[in-house]
Amino acid sequence: MMKKKNRHFQILKLIDSVKAQSQQELLDELAKLDIHISQSTLSKDLKELGIIKMRGKNGKFRFLQTKERDAFHTGVMLKKELLDFFRESTVVGNLLVIRTVQGNASGVSKFLDEIGWPEIVGTLASVDTVLAITRTPDDAKAAMDKLQEMLTSK
Repeated sequence: MMKKKNRHFQILKLIDSVKAQSQQELLDELAKLDIHISQSTLSKDLKELGIIKMRGKNGKFRFLQTKERDAFHTGVMLKKELLDFFRESTVVGNLLVIRTVQGNASGVSKFLDEIGWPEIVGTLASVDTVLAITRTPDDAKAAMDKLQEMLTSK
């Protein structure tokens, strides 16, 4: 059984090289690579990869990768960092202070910068603390709410 990461890699290669117009055509191409998955698995994979189906100028459909894939990946990584290393957070004025396990603040800070939440202007990290800078106290509270939602969602 091929691991999901490798399957995703093969799907991305096919999207770039084969002009498939339907999920069935993609499934057929994957089968040629000895990758046998259900249509529902392919559909989930396409969603996770940020791949959409669009009609081209010639009227035919094609699959395209969107920027949503990068945001999805960053969100997954931020959630993992939070679940593994988050200790507590508090709002101080327009600042969100996030405490992490010793030595792990830089990872949380990196993904907070990359995820592109409009509330956060930028971050600074020490060994165990992230300072997320926002424009207003309401933005700091909204960012903290998003963090809590990530920590409690499945």
